[in-house]
Amino acid sequence: MVNKSGADKSGADKSAAGKSPGKTHPENISIVLVEPQSPGNIGSSARVMKNTGFRNLLLVNPVDYINDEAFSFACNAIDVLKGARVFKTLDSALSDSRFIVGTTRRKGRIRTPLFTLDEALAPIITMAQKNPVSILFGREDRGLKNEEIPLCDMLVEIPSHGDYPSLNLSHAVFAVCHALFKAENPQSPSITAAPKNDVENMYAHLEEVLKKLGYGRNKKGEFLIESIMRNFRRLFGRCALMEKEVNMIRGVLTEVEKKSSEGKR
Repeated sequence: MVNKSGADKSGADKSAAGKSPGKTHPENISIVLVEPQSPGNIGSSARVMKNTGFRNLLLVNPVDYINDEAFSFACNAIDVLKGARVFKTLDSALSDSRFIVGTTRRKGRIRTPLFTLDEALAPIITMAQKNPVSILFGREDRGLKNEEIPLCDMLVEIPSHGDYPSLNLSHAVFAVCHALFKAENPQSPSITAAPKNDVENMYAHLEEVLKKLGYGRNKKGEFLIESIMRNFRRLFGRCALMEKEVNMIRGVLTEVEKKSSEGKR
């Protein structure tokens, strides 16, 4: 099937997943609730959208939601709720979209290929840099209908426990919006790793101190320093040491050498 831009629907394949995405624009992403049945879910969806920086809420044939229940669940996101655009049909809601993502719990012959949420993040963010993207969420009781699936360029499932895989509508909206938010706003600060030569000198210093201490000899008198050093390399290699951390470790090693010499004297 071909989408409105003339691109092959299969273009959003697994090869796109895992690539490093650029910076998207939240205003290019619309959250589309298809025939939502609960004012509370609509209000909650508006709230989690604002929590994660999204504002474009589209409602297709919704229940009456301009009421106290929706306002209560929206809390301080009433502006997003009141700003929601309402459409009679899904086709009209998607008329401006260039890339359409459907969320689904059900699997089947026509619901393939099915991406996990993690796999879908990079293609969504990449497309949203310059294109209007719509992310569809189906009805609380039935999700998206089979006849609505072909409208989607990509289908996404949100992993959940097998004992009870069905998510509340607003929880599903939060899962997707929060995943996109985290992908663009990593919480761990970037670090500058220590120069490779400094790290190697640290390993040499560590090995030298272990030998001086006699650490690594087993009861048979066999010296296991090579195995021990491999383990240390794996340990420190997992955390990409910074220069100040390398210097700190070498400082500790120097103190160990001093104390060891004093003890011998």
